[in-house]
Amino acid sequence: MDVTTVALYMRLSREDETVIKNDFNVEKGMVKDESNSISNQRKLLLGFLKRKQEFADSSTVQYVDDGYSGTGFERPAFMEMMDGVKKGKIQCIIVKDFSRFGRDYIELGDYIEHIFPFMQVRFIAVNDGYDSAEYRGKTPDIDVPFRNLAYSLYSQDISDKIKSSLAVRRKKGMYVGSIPLYGYQRDGEGFLTPDEETKGIVQRIYREYLSGKGLAELARELNGEGIPSPKQHKINKGILHGEKEESFEGKTYFWLPTTLRQILRNETYTGVLLSGNYKSGPLGSGKRVLVPEEERVRIEDAHPAIIDKDTFREVQEKMHTKKRGEEKQFLLKGLVRCGECGRFMVKDKRLFRCGYQKFTEHRNVESIPEAELEGIVWKAVDIQLRQLEEKEAVFQREKELCEERCKKLLPEIKMKRIQAEKKREEIKQLYHQYRQGKMGKAEYLARKKWEGNLVEEMEAELAGLEAEEEGLRKGMGEIDADSASIVDWLGSRGDRRKLLQSLIERIDVYVGKVVEIKWKFRDRLLI
Repeated sequence: MDVTTVALYMRLSREDETVIKNDFNVEKGMVKDESNSISNQRKLLLGFLKRKQEFADSSTVQYVDDGYSGTGFERPAFMEMMDGVKKGKIQCIIVKDFSRFGRDYIELGDYIEHIFPFMQVRFIAVNDGYDSAEYRGKTPDIDVPFRNLAYSLYSQDISDKIKSSLAVRRKKGMYVGSIPLYGYQRDGEGFLTPDEETKGIVQRIYREYLSGKGLAELARELNGEGIPSPKQHKINKGILHGEKEESFEGKTYFWLPTTLRQILRNETYTGVLLSGNYKSGPLGSGKRVLVPEEERVRIEDAHPAIIDKDTFREVQEKMHTKKRGEEKQFLLKGLVRCGECGRFMVKDKRLFRCGYQKFTEHRNVESIPEAELEGIVWKAVDIQLRQLEEKEAVFQREKELCEERCKKLLPEIKMKRIQAEKKREEIKQLYHQYRQGKMGKAEYLARKKWEGNLVEEMEAELAGLEAEEEGLRKGMGEIDADSASIVDWLGSRGDRRKLLQSLIERIDVYVGKVVEIKWKFRDRLLI
């Protein structure tokens, strides 16, 4: 086989990383299972290529999936490599062993025995001593499928052990999340301990909220002081990898009221460890399953508290009281948006303002008084309701015309069907007359063609009539649905909020108090 491009595929899953970390030997300064690291896989594969003279003139391309499980094949580098295979750019794939390619032994076997042979791609697993070129035209040794099965069982075993280990750590009060929450850091044993750099910010948030300061005002203060938001703090410390976040004003530090609300509602700050809300679904499914509340882990005094329980309880009571007060729904709730950024506008006293305007410098859209906006909206609604009343009368007349036309169509359709069937029977009789010698072949063929053309014309007319009837009935169904909607809308006049919610999709407010209303009407209802 003339190999032109060789793909070196390497993979390291989170499970393998966990094995490496858990087997670390501090005294010897060694880690077990180091051969699974990406760097060692690369070294092994490149060494293999160097020893094989047949690959001397081949070009190589490397594909790496770092941190992806082998139980599934939805991996970015793997899919990119297979795309190259499909396009004929790759003629050979080399991996350290079968498990690096995948741990699902059924799908792995399908690749080895069907897909790669069909695509004429050579597959080599170095440590397993497998080379598909040696099995061309025959079935691989029985050792191959059994080894694949062993890898699959091994993957399940690792998954079970990790779950068991995490459950034990949770019950001991250890934090098993990937990143500690804002205000804490993880010590060498895995327990949460206060982060001296950020715990004061958390305490300030609780203190100022209880003093009466609103979340938007507090968010604006934190942003103005240049205090990194929780996510930005983690990026700055290298705990979280990623690009620095910037707001639409070009700021690096960006607090939101939702961020503050999450901090104020998190009981972990009182020393309680809450975990196990979700569990992983079947191996390789990638799904998370919600755990019943009685089965979740709750450990009191698992770590030092940043917020005392009385303060936390007082905050929850205040938030609950405020939420109940906010439940008084105003007419335009959930409908008004900033026309510039698309975010919801909030009602602040008797004004609507962009939700981001209050705690950033976003002031493209000025505030609009609630009474003024309601006046604009109700004027438009009144116009729509009057026109909908007129539309309802039009719909009723349209339905009457459709019903009248249907009544005329049904006899026509029935007559056309009878005529077409009669013509088809006449064509059959022509054949019998020809077979009995009552007419010659030329006359038979000519009359058959003539009568056949007449049947086709009748069937075309019949199809047209049936299509017209079906269209009329469909139209009447739409008229009934539209009429029902109009009746429902007109009947909601007594409940003004229900009327607005049923008629209006959104209200956009632009610079200069320009208001645009988007209605929920279907196309045929647009006024």
